[in-house]
Amino acid sequence: MQLPQDIQKELVEKAAAKFGNCQELARHLNIPKSSVHYYRIGRLTMPFSLLERMLEIAADDDLRKRIEDKGITKDRTWANEYAVSVYREMCRDRLRLPSKKELEEDDELRRQAAAIVSYIQAEGSVWILDREWEELAANITFADHELDLYEHFRNLCKSVFHYDIGDPQQPGNGARAIRGFILTRFVAEWLMENGVPIGDKSSACVHLPMWVMASNDPLTWIAALQPWFDGEGGVVSSGPGRSSSIIVTQSRHTSLSLGEIPWLSPTARNRSLSKGSLAGLRVFDIPVLNYCRSFYRSEVLDDVRRLLVRLGFHPRMDVVRLSLKNDGYWSCVWGLSLGVWETKELVTKNLVTQHRKRDAIRGPLE
Repeated sequence: MQLPQDIQKELVEKAAAKFGNCQELARHLNIPKSSVHYYRIGRLTMPFSLLERMLEIAADDDLRKRIEDKGITKDRTWANEYAVSVYREMCRDRLRLPSKKELEEDDELRRQAAAIVSYIQAEGSVWILDREWEELAANITFADHELDLYEHFRNLCKSVFHYDIGDPQQPGNGARAIRGFILTRFVAEWLMENGVPIGDKSSACVHLPMWVMASNDPLTWIAALQPWFDGEGGVVSSGPGRSSSIIVTQSRHTSLSLGEIPWLSPTARNRSLSKGSLAGLRVFDIPVLNYCRSFYRSEVLDDVRRLLVRLGFHPRMDVVRLSLKNDGYWSCVWGLSLGVWETKELVTKNLVTQHRKRDAIRGPLE
């Protein structure tokens, strides 16, 4: 039964007075002490059996009449849904979900939150955990040797959300990877509100949060960029003993089908067309590369490029290749690259923190 909050509080307090306090009442009713507290503040509704027992203990005829007049009977379905909503609020109370005002005013919080969003955009996703209850979750995946990145992301979640993703887990499909999970809809919804789409990121228009792009704090830009270079960045060397450069890649799904672009090498294992092999191809009487540059640009990688320019770098961004998906449509893979000397500057400015990448960039002579 659903009661007005003041009447339910009066009932609990009068019943508790018979035993001295709420703790003794809980012991007599054989229910958790916390339940008595939630009944008292009106967070939980009472089942009829418990309501009747409390009325018998309180022994107040006037209170019984007011409950009969004011009480609203609810069915079990409503009670279950209400219990779930209460549980969600209890979970929300244990989390911190930074507001835009907090992100504007707290520099360190903003930098940490920017890194989390970029990590999920680069290496994770938001997905539906339970359709019936519209529950959402998020996950992050790293290569199995990237324990340092995993622990960095884990500490960020503890600091920003007060949420621990736990120890790294194996994906179970034989992949050489480690994964972590954020199993709360509130953090998942916060991530969605701040630029992470639900489901497949490559098919959506993804941007870094406006509070990152509008910030005048260079350390916020660095925090937002670091996950892209540590997570998605690949170090490229032109040979033994030579200096290395770096490239960050991102896919953007297209509506171009197999029939619209000639397939030159159907036996190729990677089912991809390099930038060079695309040079002479046309679609709708437009060069394929120009078509992809106009309609299937990676918006989030473009945001990364803009922040790099603000920091004084000179990144190059273009189509790297087209990859054929299992559904018969092409995915446009974009690459953002830096020269040798600016790649080393990434290490100096802590845009690359992953140990193996830092060592590869520095080279054997440094």
